[in-house]
Amino acid sequence: MKVTDRVTVICIAFNHEKWIEETLESVRLQDYYSKDLIIIDNGSTDTTPEIIRRWASQRSGNMSVEMIFKSEEMPYCSLFNEVFASISSQYVVDLSGDDVLYPDHLSKSIDHLKRAPYAAFVYSDAYLLTTEGEIRTFYKRDSSGELVEDIVQGEIYETLIEQNYICSPTIVFNAKILEKEGGYDPNLYYEDFDIQLRLARKHPVVFSNHIGVLKRQHAKSLSSGQYQRYKSKMLPSTLVVCQKVKAMNLHPEEDSALGKRILFELKHALWSANFEPAEGFVKLGKEIGLRGVEFAIYKYWLKKRFDFSWLYLRIT
Repeated sequence: MKVTDRVTVICIAFNHEKWIEETLESVRLQDYYSKDLIIIDNGSTDTTPEIIRRWASQRSGNMSVEMIFKSEEMPYCSLFNEVFASISSQYVVDLSGDDVLYPDHLSKSIDHLKRAPYAAFVYSDAYLLTTEGEIRTFYKRDSSGELVEDIVQGEIYETLIEQNYICSPTIVFNAKILEKEGGYDPNLYYEDFDIQLRLARKHPVVFSNHIGVLKRQHAKSLSSGQYQRYKSKMLPSTLVVCQKVKAMNLHPEEDSALGKRILFELKHALWSANFEPAEGFVKLGKEIGLRGVEFAIYKYWLKKRFDFSWLYLRIT
């Protein structure tokens, strides 16, 4: 039985000693008080576990806090599902140990979900912070802070196939719907592309026009290895998700969106010399009838196994 109005923040940390205390403080300082925090150290080899223990004993106050320490690193999706299965909250947040929530993020997000109980999740805008200290919003805004373009919400499945449209750390899930749809796919290396699509296929989603999260972009983040030279851990999972999309698609427009996604991922797979997943993307493209000059060039590139990954490293 889900507890109405309560939110559980599941924070998974791995070697986040530089940021974890600020992350945990950001949960404590939320102006939404009906919240639980579950902190999981996923086998860190730095001082992250010690920082978590110290913060919990000295700074957590009256907030409900549970700590879990893994001796070895577990696959992310399986670990999240393990913890998610134990909660009883109506809402849930998947928070990385290097991101920060702004104080009104939960209250504004949950307010939207309360007014749209049929929605699978709510998402918002975020600040993206690079290691060089540069910062920008995920969605384009003008000098007065207003959004430059309307944000797609409601039926968003086709949009999500074609592009990375949502900043995943901003998402607050309706836990009941997430549970109904089976949580994360434990066979995948990463979660956001797949879960957004699976939920959006069956359920509407809503947008809250606020900047709710500070997302750090750094060399140790999961997304930084998306197109790692020769041995990307993420591309094989991206291929699996695209194969799942093909099975979920109902309309030609959705296959067209998948074709655009395939071309994008295939391009990066080839540039980074990840030829095995590239073969899978070419096969999938043929299955949906993908044609055109760009696809033909990529097929020839794959056939000849041209390795330009040294150049790819310089230009990305």
